[in-house]
Amino acid sequence: MCGILGVISKKEIKNFRSEYFDPISRALDQMEYRGPDNKGMWLENGICLGHRRLSIIDLSPDSNQPFESTCERYVIVFNGELFNYQELRSDLIQLGHSFRTESDTEVILAAYSQYGQEFCQYFRGMFAIVIYDRKENQVIFARDRLGKKPLFLYESEEVIIFSSEIKFFHAFRNLPLEINEESLLNFLSLQYIPGPDTIYKNIRQISPANVFSYDLLAAKGETVTYWRIFDFVGKRKDIPGIEEIDSLIEKSIKYRLVANVDIGLLLSGGIDSSLLACYMQELAGKKVKAFNVSFSDQSIDESVFAQKVAASLDLELISLRLEDLSVENFSKSIYHADQPLGDSAIIPTCLISKSIGQHVKVVLSGEGADELFHGYDHYGYEKYFYLFGKIPFQLAGPIMELISSLGIHKFDRVKNKLRSVGSFKYDTGVSRWTSILSPELSRNYLKNPPEKYGDYEKKFNRFLDEFGKNSGRIESSLMLDLLTWLPDDLLVKTDRMMMAYSVEARTPFLDHELVEEVIKSSSYFKNPLFQSKNYLRQLLKKKLPAEVSGLISNRPKQGFETPKQYWLSSGLKELSGFLFSEENLKKNPYLNSERINNLWQDAKNQKAGTNFRLIWNLFCFLEWYRQHESKFGFYK
Repeated sequence: MCGILGVISKKEIKNFRSEYFDPISRALDQMEYRGPDNKGMWLENGICLGHRRLSIIDLSPDSNQPFESTCERYVIVFNGELFNYQELRSDLIQLGHSFRTESDTEVILAAYSQYGQEFCQYFRGMFAIVIYDRKENQVIFARDRLGKKPLFLYESEEVIIFSSEIKFFHAFRNLPLEINEESLLNFLSLQYIPGPDTIYKNIRQISPANVFSYDLLAAKGETVTYWRIFDFVGKRKDIPGIEEIDSLIEKSIKYRLVANVDIGLLLSGGIDSSLLACYMQELAGKKVKAFNVSFSDQSIDESVFAQKVAASLDLELISLRLEDLSVENFSKSIYHADQPLGDSAIIPTCLISKSIGQHVKVVLSGEGADELFHGYDHYGYEKYFYLFGKIPFQLAGPIMELISSLGIHKFDRVKNKLRSVGSFKYDTGVSRWTSILSPELSRNYLKNPPEKYGDYEKKFNRFLDEFGKNSGRIESSLMLDLLTWLPDDLLVKTDRMMMAYSVEARTPFLDHELVEEVIKSSSYFKNPLFQSKNYLRQLLKKKLPAEVSGLISNRPKQGFETPKQYWLSSGLKELSGFLFSEENLKKNPYLNSERINNLWQDAKNQKAGTNFRLIWNLFCFLEWYRQHESKFGFYK
C-alpha cells in the first residue's frame, strides 16, 4: 500500500520544474503517511512519477518505486497489493520473463509486457497503477475491480495529473479547483460523492475495473472496462453449498496473508470479523493480533463480544477506548477523508488506525460481507418495500410510514428516510435507505441549486436495469450497494483512515472470485441461506468454539454506530457552534444559510423529528470546506 502522484506533460512546458516537479516533491513530503518507508521520483521528457512506499512485500530498496523494467521500456508507480503475484510470476517465468526482485511491482510490469491492456484480468488484488511505455509513448492508468484503491485524474490541454488523494491537487498553485455543485448536492443526499465524479469539476476518478490509456503522440485517450459484475448475474443453476463458500473464503484469506510483515485483524465481535478471526487462527501460523474499539456508551459498545471471541481463539486482543472526541481528532479525520464524507464511522476508524499503526502494518477487515450476504437492516426494509407489489411507487412511502407507526421492528429508525422516498424521480434501489434525502429535497439546502441534477439517480437506476436483465427487481436492488455505497463510502473510509497512520487494510470478503460466485447465485437470493448472512452464521457455528459460537452467530447486525449528537454537544460543541454560526454560514457561497440555521436551532432545541444525519453531514462539509479554503495547508 502506498501513495502515488505525478504529471504527464502533453506538450513542452518551459517552467516544468517550478510548476510541477517541485510541487510534486512537496506534496510527496506531505503524503508521507501513505508510505513512510521511501520517497521516490522519476523525471524524463516532461513526465514526472512520484511515489511514497509502505514496504510490505520484498522490503529491500531494490523494489522502491518509481520502478523501471529491466528492458528500460516501462516505468511504473503502483499503490496496492497483488496477492497472486507469486503464481503469476511463475507463469511469466515459463513464458520467458526474468526478475531481479521478489516484488509484486515487477510482476505487474511483466504482465503488462506479456498481456498488454488485458493485464489486469490476471490480477487478484487491490491496485491503482500508472505505467509509462517509452516505446509506444503511452501512459496506462488502471484500477482494481471493486475500487479498493483510489486514483484521481486532472486533465487539461497541457497536462494530465494523477494522485491517490484529491487534496494533493492543491499542491499545484495554478490549478483551477472549482467545486462541482451537483457533486455537493449528491453529497448532501448520500453522505458521499458517487464516482467517477468528484467534488471538483475538472477532476475525475478512474472507475473501478477500468484501464485508461493515453497516447501522447495522438493526443487522445481510450477507456476499456476489463471486468463487469453484470456478466456474472444469475449464471448459476444451483445454490452454493456451505462447503463451497467456506473454501472460497479460506482461499481468499490465504492470499491475503501473503506479506513480509505481521498481519493483524480488526475485531468488532460481530459475525464477519469473528469469522475472519477463526480462519486467521487456523492459517496464520502464529498468534494473531486483534484490534477492537470500545465506547463508554454501552448501547453501542461491542467490545465484550470481541473479548469473548479473542479469548476462545487465544488471540492477542488490543483494545482502544473511545471517550470524548476532540476537535483535533475530528478535523484530522475530515482531512484524511479527502473528499467530503459524512460517514461518522471515519472517526473511530481513524483513531483505531493510530493504535494499529503502533503494532502492525497490515490488517484484515470485514468490508463486503454485509453487501454480499445481505446483512444490513436496509435490505429488510427493501424487501418490505417490494411486498407492496403493484402499489404505485409514490404511495409506498406513506404506507411504510403507517407500518412504522404500528411498531414493525426497527422501522422507527428510518422515518426520516421514509419522508423522502416519494420525492425520488427514479427507483434507486437500496440506496433510498442509506441516503439522507432525495436530491429534490437536498436542493433546499443549497444557495443556488444546480439546474442540472439527478444524474446519480439515473445512474443507479441504470445499474438496476443492468442487474435486472438476469435477475428480479428485488435481487437487483440488493446488489446495488456493491457498485455504489461500497466503493464510494465504505472503501474510501477504510483506505483513507487506515493510510492516515500507514496501515494497509485487506478485505477478504471482496475477493473477486467470491463476489462472482455469489452474484452468479442471485436467482437464489430469496433462499434462507442468503438472508441476514446465514451462510456466515453457519460457518461461524462450525469454526468458533461452542461456548461462544451461539452468542456471536445469533447476534443481530449492530454496525459501527457513533454518538453523533453527543459529540456535537460535548467535545465538538465549540467547533459546531462556529461552523453553524450565522456569520460562517453566510460566508459560504454554496449553502442556504437561513434554512441550515433553522435546522441547527431545531437540533440545539432537540426538536422531535430533527434530521441529525443531515446535520452531521452538513457539519462535515463545513469543516471540509474550511480546509479546502486553506488549500489543505499547501499555500498559506
